[in-house]
Amino acid sequence: MNQILVQVRVDRDLKEQTASIYNAIGLDLPTAIRMFFKKSVMVGGLPFDGRVQMRDNAAISAFESMRAKVEATDAEEPSMDEINDFISSVRNSQQSSRQSVGHKG
Repeated sequence: MNQILVQVRVDRDLKEQTASIYNAIGLDLPTAIRMFFKKSVMVGGLPFDGRVQMRDNAAISAFESMRAKVEATDAEEPSMDEINDFISSVRNSQQSSRQSVGHKG
């Protein structure tokens, strides 16, 4: 086996926290790093999902707005169809607003 030395600079606290996690399951840090490398080769990329989860702020705002209206009026809980219709209307309204702004100028 033709081995080379790989060095990486990381925050001391991050290194200690990570080492502690792997030590708890019986691995030292170099072994955990080798496992990361091997799994990366096996899957042809990162061995985990590296995407950032984006929140749909329009949908969340629409839901919160509808929830506030229900609580303020002491009305019955809306159905899922009503919630989805409300969210769709907000999205359509925002999309129309963005398109009209893009056509100005």
